[in-house]
This record gives sequence, C-alpha cells and structure tokens, in this order.
Amino acid sequence: MIYRVKKQKNAMDTYVLYDVNRMPQASYAEDRGDFMEFESPIEKAVFFTKVFIPGFGGALLFADNCKEGYPPDGEPIDFYYEAARSRLHALEVFKEGVTAAYGYIPAKAEERLDKVRKMLAAGAVPETVSLEALCELLWAGEEMVSFEAKSKIARNGLRDDFMVGCSTKGFTESTPEWKQYFSDLFNCVCVPTHWGIVEPERGDKHYDVLDEMIKWSKEQGMIVRGHALVWFSPNWECNTWIEKLSYEEVKKLVLERVDFLTTEYKDYFDLVDFNEPIQANAKNMTFDEHFAIMKEAYAIVRRNVPNCRLMLNFFNEWQELYGLNRSDLNRIQKDYGQIKSIQPRDNEWCVTVYEYLDRCVAEGMDFDCIGIQWHDHPYDLFSSREIIKNWYSRYHMPIHLTELEVSSSDAPASKVMFGRPFPATNLYWHDTWNEEIQSEWFQSFLELMYSLDEVKEFSTFSFCDAPKQWGSYTEQYPSAKRFQVGALAYAGLLDEDEKPKPAYYGLKYAMKHLGIEKHPMK
Repeated sequence: MIYRVKKQKNAMDTYVLYDVNRMPQASYAEDRGDFMEFESPIEKAVFFTKVFIPGFGGALLFADNCKEGYPPDGEPIDFYYEAARSRLHALEVFKEGVTAAYGYIPAKAEERLDKVRKMLAAGAVPETVSLEALCELLWAGEEMVSFEAKSKIARNGLRDDFMVGCSTKGFTESTPEWKQYFSDLFNCVCVPTHWGIVEPERGDKHYDVLDEMIKWSKEQGMIVRGHALVWFSPNWECNTWIEKLSYEEVKKLVLERVDFLTTEYKDYFDLVDFNEPIQANAKNMTFDEHFAIMKEAYAIVRRNVPNCRLMLNFFNEWQELYGLNRSDLNRIQKDYGQIKSIQPRDNEWCVTVYEYLDRCVAEGMDFDCIGIQWHDHPYDLFSSREIIKNWYSRYHMPIHLTELEVSSSDAPASKVMFGRPFPATNLYWHDTWNEEIQSEWFQSFLELMYSLDEVKEFSTFSFCDAPKQWGSYTEQYPSAKRFQVGALAYAGLLDEDEKPKPAYYGLKYAMKHLGIEKHPMK
C-alpha cells in the first residue's frame, strides 16, 4: 500500500505513519519532491508530525480523517488542512461529552469552533487558512479542557491520592535553603540510582552516595521512588566500562545490582522503576535478550520488596521515534532534542512500547503503574489529555508523569557537557519560554492532571538550574562528570543562585488550592 502526504513545513522535517489505532509504523518517508511517500501493509493510514502554529506555538498533530484513516494510492493529502479537519472532529466529540456532563462549554471556545466550521466548510483551503484554523482549534482545546478540569474538580472534590514531586539530583552538598525549598513543596521524590554514578569504575561501588538523600526524603514523610534500577542509556549508563561488557556479564551485574538495591533500601523504597526498555539500548540487545533481563529483575523486585510498587517508565509518549528512519537522522532538524542522543543501532526501538508492555502482560509481569516522562514538548492541553486517555485505555494502569521539564528561558545553558543540557525548543507553549510561561505551564498542567483520575503523580525532573548535580563527588571520577548537568536548560524551579522562580511559587499556590498536602499518600 502506498500513502502520500504533501510536503509542508514542519518541525521534524518529515512525517510518521500510524494505523487508525495510532500504532506507529516503521515505514519511513521517501522524499518524492513535492510530497512524501510511505509504503506499508496497513489498510488505512494516519499521519503525524510536529508543527509551529502562528498565534499559539508548537503542537503535536495527527491527520486521521476524523478517525477513519486515509485509504492508499490517493493524491497526497494536505496535512495542514487534514490536521485541522481531524482536530475539529475530535473537539466536536469532546464538546459533546463536556456538554453532557456540565451543560455547556465556554462561549469563546464555541465561537472558535463555529469560526473553524465555516472556514473549512467549502473544502480544501490555502495553507494560511488551515494554519489559522489550527490556531483557533488549539486555543479552543485549551479553553474546553481547562473548563472541564475545573468543573470536574469542583464537582468531585479534592483528592488524597495525588503526588507532586521531583528528582533529588542536586541534593548532594546542597545548601540548607535548597533542602528547605524542596521539602516545603513536594510529597514524593525520585532518587536516581544511575549505574554510571554509583559504580564509576568496575567494582568501585559508591552506593553510599544514595544514603543521605534516601533517608532524608523518608524523614520528610515523602513517597520515595528508586529510579532506573534497570537502564541501558547510551548517554548515562554506557560510554563507560559498562560498554565493554558482554551480554552475559551485563545481565549478571544488572541482576546483582537490582538485588542489592531492593535489599539494602527495602525499608525506604515505596516505588521503583525500570527505565526506557528497548528505547535506550546502548548494548544493542535483541528484544528477547533485553526482555530476559527485565523478567528476572522483575522477579527479584517482587521477591525482595513485595509491597513496593513497580513502574515501567517511558519517554516519547506518541512513539513517533519508532517510525523515524534510523539511517537518516541528519535530515531531522537539530532542534528536535530527543533525537540528538539516538543512534542508528539495529535494535534500539526494535519494537514499540505497546509491544513491550503486551509481552510483559502475556508473561505475567504485573506492573503497578506506567511512568511517562513528558520530555517531548510541546503539548497543548487537549493533546495531553488524549495521551493520558490513550495509555490508560490500553492498559488500565495508573499513570505517573515522572520527568516534567519546562524551561524558563530559550537561552543557551551556562554550562554544557556531552551536549547537555539541551536548549529549550523554539516550539513554545503560548509564548516564548520565560519565567512567567513556565509558571503558567506548571499551574495549568497540574490542574489538568489532578482532574484526571487516571493520573497519580506529577513530578518535575529539575529542581535547580545550578549545574552541580551530585556535588563534588563527580569531580573524582572523569566518567561521572557528565552527570553534573541536567537534561533541559533552565528547567529548574530554582535559578542558578538557588532562588525560587515564579514557577516555584505558582506550583506551590496551585498545590495549596488543590489541597495537595505534604504527607504520605493513602
């Protein structure tokens, strides 16, 4: 089957093919001059890309022919126009649900929908009109989703099962003020257990660097998650002595490590996670090899800490990276940050996350929750709601947002190591990245996620912009120095002087308004 899409300006410089169930297809776009062409056995296709929409900002958009998909062998579709048609249809369906529940939608949103209906009524329109329609639809989605969230919270009352947290990167050698700001805000923490930090050279183990942050977090009454018990990141866990190990050596050492962590800290971990399986695959394992490690690690966790919740933690929630051609990454524009670290290994992304989870379910691995990292900006509120509904409808497991990163500036970072931190994408949310937008983002998205019963956690990954994660410990080990900086520039709630930004106070205000207290969750 041949599918074609008109070549139009977009932030990925390509498109990704999906089936009508939004399963990404490893069918790579071929450039045919005025259009892109895909060959795939699927009966109907859906197209995806990332677009800058004048008057709104960045957006992740599907063209899905109003959920019907596009038949093969036709003329190239006009993505802008079809994305507008598809989003209008999705918002009309959403409107019906909101109206049934609460009687109406905001008048401004209704005006926008009516305007777009008229704009698209005559069929194909110029690109400028399609982009204007998309702008109106994106704003209508913001207004409708925000209205639904507020209405649902008002109707259902406050929750006692919601976590707001952060990674403890930066804790080591932090000031008393840093610790106070941290403990005043969060009720859960993510403690990174990165192999490349705790064992910078083979056999030279320093798990003691975790002790203070784990015990301190527990003393504050926080829920504690041990992060990345199993992970094969090309940036952080490899490019070290680990990279030279055989598969059998890696498997043995990883399982020993999981056993140690869940024995040594069994009284402290409330959750642990396995991170980015097959998405990060620096050892180029096959699906079966990778899964064999995960399955044995799963059994160790369940044996050692049976009451500890176990999470699978993923990034790239729509999984478009699965559908990108690994042999042609240079064609993808440089500002698509997540692609920078992805190498053309044979087995990286050899299956979708869905396929990985399906195998877990089939082989009796009963995970407690799904972690989605939320790195891949931008997200409008409606698409964000769709992402949550998509994951929950597939697996009916609680959703944890684990690694939120939202920048307060689009400037280059003051310190860069090994290509990190990435600068903020120019596909901003509502306005160019600044401290006020960062604060607005946190408040708006916290309210949305709090309103969704499927979501249990809302955690940012960077607390402070000061590039000194893990303190002076990393100075002793050249291979560990890369851990000093974060992933995204200016994503902290504190600035480089360790002073709170507006986002810190905005998040604190929103939490108080929602009744999110600093106590262990029920």
